[in-house]
Amino acid sequence: MKFRNLVATCLFVIIAAAVSANAQLNITGSVTGRVVTPGGQSVRRAVVHVLNLETLESHTRIANDFGYFKFNDLPILNLYMVSVESKAHEFTFGVQLVQFTALEHNLLFTSDN
Repeated sequence: MKFRNLVATCLFVIIAAAVSANAQLNITGSVTGRVVTPGGQSVRRAVVHVLNLETLESHTRIANDFGYFKFNDLPILNLYMVSVESKAHEFTFGVQLVQFTALEHNLLFTSDN
C-alpha cells in the first residue's frame, strides 16, 4: 500500500511539474493546413477559425490563393477546435479537434463540392 501511495505521489509531482514548466516557459506551436476540393484544387479565400477550448480565445485566417493557412503562437497542451467555411463550397467535415502535443500540426480540409 505504501508503494502505491509513493507511485501516485511521484506521478502527481511529475504531472504538476510538466504543467508548471509549460506555464512558465509559455511553449507555443502552430496549426497549418490546406483547404481543397475533392479533386485536390485549392479553395481560395476559405475562412478558417481556431478556438482554444480551454481559454475560449479565437483567431481567424483567410486561406491564400493556394488554399493554405497558418496560425502561429498557440499555446501547446491545449485543445483546439479548427473550423472552415466558404461561400462557394460546403464541408461535411468542416470541424476538426486538435490536441497540441507537438510544435506544429498540419490539417487538411476537403470540401464536398
